[in-house]
Amino acid sequence: MVLAAGYLGITLDWALVQHRLSRGFRVVSFDNAGLGFSDAGPEPRTSSAIVADLRAALAAAQLGPPYILVGHSAGGIRMHLFAALYPQDCQGLVMVDSCFADWEQRLYGGPSPHLDQEREVFLRLLALAQAGRLTPEAADYKARIAVPRPDLSPAMNAAFHEMWTRPSYLLTAISESLHLRAATAIEAAADRRPLGQTPLAVLSAMDTTQSAFLESDAQTAAWFAMHDELAGLSERGFRRLVDCGHNIPIEHPKAVFTAVEEVAAMAG
Repeated sequence: MVLAAGYLGITLDWALVQHRLSRGFRVVSFDNAGLGFSDAGPEPRTSSAIVADLRAALAAAQLGPPYILVGHSAGGIRMHLFAALYPQDCQGLVMVDSCFADWEQRLYGGPSPHLDQEREVFLRLLALAQAGRLTPEAADYKARIAVPRPDLSPAMNAAFHEMWTRPSYLLTAISESLHLRAATAIEAAADRRPLGQTPLAVLSAMDTTQSAFLESDAQTAAWFAMHDELAGLSERGFRRLVDCGHNIPIEHPKAVFTAVEEVAAMAG
């Protein structure tokens, strides 16, 4: 099993799911280059670059295919790309509240103002970090980073503080946000490539009120329509509603590992 976290997410996002799946499977989660506990990688941080890094890491760790690929949100876009480019390596696919790479055009008909606003925050955080002034007292630190958190251990709070105040992390965040909206021709073509008999589960969060990207009934309908299209790419695809918000791996981990186990069983 290979678990890919969402936009700017890290391995810790899979803690509840990975622990359960590890009882019956060998499970790998990973931090994209420049995020979490991974060293920075070359720019641009496109989905293609992330997939290439992952394949190289799996080979270096001698973790050969076939894989069941599990991706949450933007991680789903990357795992879908992996499956489309290397179908011989993919035994099954689980898309956790994910979508197509052209999500922005489908939801907004153009650039999303939310990504622009977030990138402005990242640029301010980067300037503070480079000047050594990104401290818990800074307004942007309080608004975007907000650690220490009472639900995390001192060690975890320290790890998040170190990550967010690292200029290389913020440069990666800026690059990933730019390329989350700019699919290459290869990535766009992979989005529509049929997956044949590959087992495919698509999980849709029912509570869309937490998503800053879904502001209208029309956008919500377009989001769910993408999920139907995704499930339809495989002759053995199915879509399931999950009673929680977008962060399914944390809010409803049982839904994820149940779907993964079903896909594994279908794959034989």
